[in-house]
Amino acid sequence: MGIQLSWDAKKTQKFQRSLLRWYDKNRRVLPWRDNPTPYRVWISEIMLQQTQVKTVIPYYHRFIERFPDIGSLADAREREVLAFWSGLGYYGRARNLHKAARLIIEKHGEFPKEHKDILALPGIGRYTAGAIGSIAFNQAHPVVDGNIQRVITRLLGIVKRPAAALFWDRMSAWMPEEKSSSFNQAMMELGATVCIPFQPRCAQCPIESFCEAHTLGIQNKIPVVRAKPAIKHIRAVILVLERRGRILLTSLYKPHFIPGKWGFPSQQVLKSVSAEEAAFRLSRKILGRTISLAPAPKISHSITRYRIMAYGFLGKLDGPDLQKQATSDFRWVHSRQYGRFLTSSLFRKVLQQFPQLSSRSRSE
Repeated sequence: MGIQLSWDAKKTQKFQRSLLRWYDKNRRVLPWRDNPTPYRVWISEIMLQQTQVKTVIPYYHRFIERFPDIGSLADAREREVLAFWSGLGYYGRARNLHKAARLIIEKHGEFPKEHKDILALPGIGRYTAGAIGSIAFNQAHPVVDGNIQRVITRLLGIVKRPAAALFWDRMSAWMPEEKSSSFNQAMMELGATVCIPFQPRCAQCPIESFCEAHTLGIQNKIPVVRAKPAIKHIRAVILVLERRGRILLTSLYKPHFIPGKWGFPSQQVLKSVSAEEAAFRLSRKILGRTISLAPAPKISHSITRYRIMAYGFLGKLDGPDLQKQATSDFRWVHSRQYGRFLTSSLFRKVLQQFPQLSSRSRSE
């Protein structure tokens, strides 16, 4: 048996009916499916990039509660948008959401319906534009994500990884124009819940009889799983410097892998250097003098492929702010403002190690 790229109309219709009937009965209850407006679909699709559904749900609720429509998102400051995104990672997604919201209000007044206009928005590619167009507007635009690629690979019995065009062609050929919203979501749902990467649940699959891989008994062997990027283990020191009830934030002394513009003075530490020595060196570099630093328990934290062991230190100042540093790269922030500037959940974890500061932040 070879790959069957051409399905006749009868086979295609039977396949569509089987899949859609299964989706109607088995689709998960997800918050963005209750009221699939273009805005809600857009927010959910951007959040779901590189992030699992179970992780996204609480962030989605919180984000929609604060920014219920495009206008509220466009009117917000970037640092507030990043604060509500904090913990999801890949912060460029949040920045593009904010830019796109302002562009939509300025150019369209409401979320655009035309595919070309959606595709032109910052942070939106072919998949996301197709998802918004099909789910929110029921337009016959195909979508192809990792789940759908896996389903198609097994359906057609593809052993070697094909060109991306094949997946888009198949989705276009199989899509029922009047039910494009349900069809796209059904294919994604099938890949997420049944046609999973390892040990697919073929007994639960509504389209098992169409699956070439199942017929050949190779469903556990394809698609070939790509090796994941290597995990990078990092040690970092983080300084919480207090002066008269305010904490020092910087946009200059901060490792590239920690998201957000502002954060506590911090840096990566080599294995040959102790955390204490690295902390003293960093404080001298910033302040121009040596101060006493109190250590906090170390913290484990993950950011994408980085596994960070963070060492927090608290220092109290009563002298000049800084020496020989550009003031635009530093700011002293009152406890009421922590949440506006600290977009990284790592910095918030460090702050919680010093109860006298974190409790003050919550009470005020």
